[in-house]
Amino acid sequence: MSAGVLQRRRVWIVDDSALDAERARHVLDAPYVVDVFTDGSAMLEHLASHAPPDVLVLDWVMPGVSGIEVCRFLRAADVPRPHLAILLLTTQTRTDDIVEGLAAGANDYLVKPYADAELLARVDALVRWNGLLERAQKAEASVLQLLEHAPDPLITVDRQRCVSYLNGEAQRVLGPGSSECVGRPLSEVLPLPAADQLEEAARTSRPLKDIHIGDQIYSPTIRSLPTSGDATLTIALRDVTSRREKETRRLDFYSIIAHDLRSPLGAMLMRTELMLRGRRGVLSAETIGDLRKMDANIRRLVALINDFLDLARMEEAGHKMERSRVDLPALIAEVLDEFRPLIESTRQHLEVDAAIGQVVALGDKSRLQQVITNLLTNAIKFTPPEGRISIRAAVSDGCCDVSVEDTGPGIAPDVLRTLFQRYTRAPTTRSAVSGTGLGLLIVREIVEAHGGTVGVTSVLGKGSRFWFRVAAADSPGGEAGLPASASPST
Repeated sequence: MSAGVLQRRRVWIVDDSALDAERARHVLDAPYVVDVFTDGSAMLEHLASHAPPDVLVLDWVMPGVSGIEVCRFLRAADVPRPHLAILLLTTQTRTDDIVEGLAAGANDYLVKPYADAELLARVDALVRWNGLLERAQKAEASVLQLLEHAPDPLITVDRQRCVSYLNGEAQRVLGPGSSECVGRPLSEVLPLPAADQLEEAARTSRPLKDIHIGDQIYSPTIRSLPTSGDATLTIALRDVTSRREKETRRLDFYSIIAHDLRSPLGAMLMRTELMLRGRRGVLSAETIGDLRKMDANIRRLVALINDFLDLARMEEAGHKMERSRVDLPALIAEVLDEFRPLIESTRQHLEVDAAIGQVVALGDKSRLQQVITNLLTNAIKFTPPEGRISIRAAVSDGCCDVSVEDTGPGIAPDVLRTLFQRYTRAPTTRSAVSGTGLGLLIVREIVEAHGGTVGVTSVLGKGSRFWFRVAAADSPGGEAGLPASASPST
C-alpha cells in the first residue's frame, strides 16, 4: 500500500530537538496528519484527553521522561492501546541497546541520522501493520459473534484439553453452572472419548458416537483450529434426538417387515427341500427342475432381505464399528474354509498370498469378514470354470491392503465408476450370475466406516481386481486414519 492511499492516518512526533522534529514533520506531513511534541510529558498529557495516533515517532534521548520510559509506560498502562505503533529514533547502534528498546515496547527503530525516505517507509510499514491488525480483530469479532449466535452448541478446548469457550447455546444445553466449565477438563464437561481419539477424529473427520445430555441426543463433530502455534479443538453438538428416534422406528419397521418376509420364505425352503429329497414321493424331472428354480429364487430373496437389513443398520447414524486387532490373513482363511467346496466344484484355481500374523488391521472383525466374503463371492460368480482367483494381503505405508483378483470377463470402463453405488451390478452374459446389487455398496459402507478406501481395476476379457485398504493396528499413531492413496500396488 503506497503512502497516497493511507487515508490520512495520524502520526505524533516526540523530539526535544526542534530541528529534527520539523524535519520529520516535513517528511510525513503530506501523507499523514502530524502533531509534534517537544517532550514525553507533554505527549502523555495530551494522550490523556485525546485519541491515540496510529504511529508514535519517539526520540530515545530526551530531558525529563525519555523515549524508552514513554514506551514502558504506554505498554504497561491499564488502558491497552494495541493499535498504537511506536517507532523509536535512536543514536544507539549496539545490539544490547536495540534489544532493550524493542523489549520496552517499540515496534521498530531507526538510527539517527536517517534518510527521509527510510523514515517514510518505516512509518508506512507500521501503518500497514495497524491496518492488518484492525482487519484481523474485526474478523475475529465477527467470527465470535457468529459463534455466539450459532444454532448449535459450540465448545472450544485448549492444548491441555480444558474448556476455553462456550457459546450461548452450549451454556443453555449444559444448564446452570455452565459458566464454571471454563478451565475444567473437557472430560468433566462432556462424555466424549479420550483426547487422542478426539485428535484422531479431528484429523480424519471420523464420526464420533452420539452423546446424551439430559434427555437429548447430540452428534459431536470435532475440528482442529491452529491458533498461536497451539492446536485447539472445537466441538460442535448437533441435536439429533428427533432424527435418531425416526431412525430407530424405521429400523424397527424394517426388522418387522424382514421377519414377516423371512418366516414364510424359510417355511417354503423347508418344503422345497423335503420335496427335493423325495419325502413327498417320486417327482418327475420337470418338477424337480421347477423346485430347484424355486429354491434358488427363494434363497435370492432371503439374501436380498439380509443385505437390505445390513445396509439399513450401517446407514443408521448411531451405528459404529467395533475396534480391535484383526488378523486379516487368518480371517481370509476362515472365509475360504466355507467357500472351498464351492470353488472345487467349479474347478476354479485359488491362489492365496497372505501370511497369518503379518497383516493385522484395526477394525470390526465381523464386518471385515463380510467385506472379504462379498468380494470373494463376486469373484466366484464371475470367474469361469478353470479360471483363477487370487487373494493377497499385505502391509504398506501403515495400512493393510487386501485384494481379490479374478480372471472373469472384466468390466467396461463406463461401468466401473458405478459399481459401488446402489443396486449396481456389472453386466454379464452369464445367466447363472445373480445378486441383489447391494453387496459392493455394503463393502464400501463398511470400509469407509473404518476410515478406509475401496476400489476396483478391470480389463475387459482379462478379469477384475477389487481391493480395500484399512488402518494397520501397529501403524504409528494407532487409529490415526489413512493417508490419501490410490489403489494399493498389486
